[in-house]
Amino acid sequence: MAKKNIPHPILETGRLRLRQFCGEDVDAMHQCFANQEAMRFWDHTVHTKRDETERVVRRFVNCTPSYYRFWAVADAKTDCCLGMVNYHDGHLRSKRVTIGYIIDPAHHREGIATEALSAIIDFCFGEMDLHRLQAFIHPDNTASRKLVEKLGFRCEGLLRDNLRVGRDWRDDTLYALLATDRLSPS
Repeated sequence: MAKKNIPHPILETGRLRLRQFCGEDVDAMHQCFANQEAMRFWDHTVHTKRDETERVVRRFVNCTPSYYRFWAVADAKTDCCLGMVNYHDGHLRSKRVTIGYIIDPAHHREGIATEALSAIIDFCFGEMDLHRLQAFIHPDNTASRKLVEKLGFRCEGLLRDNLRVGRDWRDDTLYALLATDRLSPS
């Protein structure tokens, strides 16, 4: 039986267009993945070669929507890639996914991550009818923790040695947002 081709949804916000990745996005994503500061809290090591990023971007394009999906975060006017947002570790029967994101450090503090994640949250709860979104964030990643808290996520606890990056083990803090959290007043 042939694999059913599900169109990649395009999500638009005031300044951004979240779209499927393409080959032209490799250089922009390499700006993120080759940047030591941007990768300090990421789930894999810094890319030292462009072909590492090419392989990753190909994986972003050839995804399995029931398990994971990646969006290029692009400027709505120029269509230039500024970073990536995704959901992964999809458990659609359990109505839960994990979200992830990385924005080129040259565009930090512009509200891009907030805008892009808001669109993904709306998509996950609206179009996908999910119940739970979660994010695993390094305890020292203050900016990311503040971002998800601003979007309504709640801290559920520390997971010791939850992730191995290279040869090192890393702790994560688990944050979650439930569909019902959005319905009840804070």
